[in-house]
Amino acid sequence: MPEAWTLTFNNLFFPIFCRQCQYPLLTQENGYFCPECWALSTRLEPPFCTVCGRPQAARLGFGAVENFPCPACRAAPAPPYRRVFGAVAYEGAIAEAIKLLKFHDRGRIAHLLAEIMAAFAEREMNCGQYDDLVPVPLHRVRRRARGFNQAQLLAKELLPLFPRARLNQSLSRIRPTRTQSTIKDHKERLQNVVGAFAVDREENFDGRTVLLIDDVVTSGGTVSECAHALLRAGAVHVDVLVAALPIEDSESRPKQGRREDARSIWSRFVTR
Repeated sequence: MPEAWTLTFNNLFFPIFCRQCQYPLLTQENGYFCPECWALSTRLEPPFCTVCGRPQAARLGFGAVENFPCPACRAAPAPPYRRVFGAVAYEGAIAEAIKLLKFHDRGRIAHLLAEIMAAFAEREMNCGQYDDLVPVPLHRVRRRARGFNQAQLLAKELLPLFPRARLNQSLSRIRPTRTQSTIKDHKERLQNVVGAFAVDREENFDGRTVLLIDDVVTSGGTVSECAHALLRAGAVHVDVLVAALPIEDSESRPKQGRREDARSIWSRFVTR
């Protein structure tokens, strides 16, 4: 009972608001987004491209919907990784959550993102095939400034889902790079991370199947360079699992609801 009164007191006098729609949050379970905005985040559904992981229009015909390479991936050279898996579209509450996690020291959000990734992995992936979960590393300078590596937080949360895998942190970022999200040019993003990763000399990935973990894939430059380093260290296959993928065609997807005046309405209610 005291906990209920504490929550009621905090909701009335120290309210927190959804970062997406500004609606007051009446629970401390999430602390950043209301249930509606979080639930309306677009979960990615098959058919997926079997390379970049983005959803695409279903193939016409009868029978079960199968995954297949998208036109862009069929036309491009094969990447060093086998395929990318992404759980949700990088937009709305998810995009805001990832920014809060990476740039505003909100490490608790990793658990929320990992829950979505775990649900996707259980549904769409063969979790028993992986020998190592490898978080995409930060350079030690950025890691020290941020206080944590968001990919490592996600990997730790996801590890129990992969029965054969160990958490392997032998992949290092051996030189500092510019933050990829600050670079708009695609070629410049790719060049920014060339040669930036290496596996510790004492580590051996011979014959192992590796799952790289990160928060989001955009240009694919970072995960490509990581995959190159892992393959040079002996890995047989490298797949990638991320929380979110940017999806260009969003016209057919449901939009997240907006409550434009929720904060002001709540303020008027409290001050009456």
